[in-house]
Amino acid sequence: MPAHIDKKYIDILSIQLDRFAWKKEKLANCRCSICGDSQKKKTKTRFYFYEKNNKYLVKCHNCGYASDLYSFIEKINPALLKEYSLEIWKEKNIPKKKYMGESEMLSLMRKPKFNKKQDLLKPLTCVKDLPHDHVAVQFLELRKIPKKNWDVLYYTDNFGRYAKLLDPDYSDVTYEPRLIIPMFNKKGDVVGAQGRVLTMKGEVNARSTLRYITVKADKSIDRLWYGLWRANPKKRIYVVEGPLDSLFIPNSVAIVGAGAIDNIPARFQGSDLVYVLDNEPRNPQIISYNEKLIKSGNKVCIWPEYLTDKDINDMIYTRSISEIKKIIDDNTVSGLEATLKLNSWSKA
Repeated sequence: MPAHIDKKYIDILSIQLDRFAWKKEKLANCRCSICGDSQKKKTKTRFYFYEKNNKYLVKCHNCGYASDLYSFIEKINPALLKEYSLEIWKEKNIPKKKYMGESEMLSLMRKPKFNKKQDLLKPLTCVKDLPHDHVAVQFLELRKIPKKNWDVLYYTDNFGRYAKLLDPDYSDVTYEPRLIIPMFNKKGDVVGAQGRVLTMKGEVNARSTLRYITVKADKSIDRLWYGLWRANPKKRIYVVEGPLDSLFIPNSVAIVGAGAIDNIPARFQGSDLVYVLDNEPRNPQIISYNEKLIKSGNKVCIWPEYLTDKDINDMIYTRSISEIKKIIDDNTVSGLEATLKLNSWSKA
């Protein structure tokens, strides 16, 4: 059994293993998922992965559990077992040639296969399943995120490992707890995710200067959008700046990176789109994006001058969702009217 495949799947499993680390090239350890390891000392790591006869075995030096990797995967992540078994079977049964012509090479090439929703979400914990005193729950409650949308938000205590699961080549990550906002395509596959640092309003996280970190699982996608799977193109669609803001306004999608305004998904072409950028009249980038949208013939919301809240999430502290939606609809403009209102707004 090829050890390199075993090692690949150990890395995939590592996201759900507490205190996992490679100690040597062919030796890794973590806290035991079977017995829970030491209850007195949470830093104890007595569960080991080791290579023997070109395959990896596991053994816990606390409870004595021992098996091959197949049995261990079957026990802690059954959803991954089919993929692991298929890769082992291919390795054993597909003949290898020393030389391969171009036509043969092309015939074996496949489009990248991305894990289905359940696979890339398996290592995470859905926020709705966390206890009330958990930091992620407290964060969402403080931000007044509607509970009906908690089922699309997740938590990890090690964002670095999860980012590596999405994109093995990604290295610019921080190993810290984060709220995970998965990006789905219309089929329900995870194509990327955004990790939001769990600081409360006004707090500063000393470990990270980046509030949001976005990682793509599907590199063929130029820009990520949030909410595509639930948006109805036959109704008015509100395009907001952040995924969390989109959870307040019905039929909203979110730009993940403002540059996405140049890359409207094909199925939204012809839909009634309204762009709702943040209420920051002193921000030259937001002014520039609004100008670009107006020149392209799009509808934009130019916030009324009496409104001081920066974004929808700030507005929700003093207004209802229906009030915010009415403000957006009442201040949706295009063409010359939009240009005039933008000029006035940016000078306010």
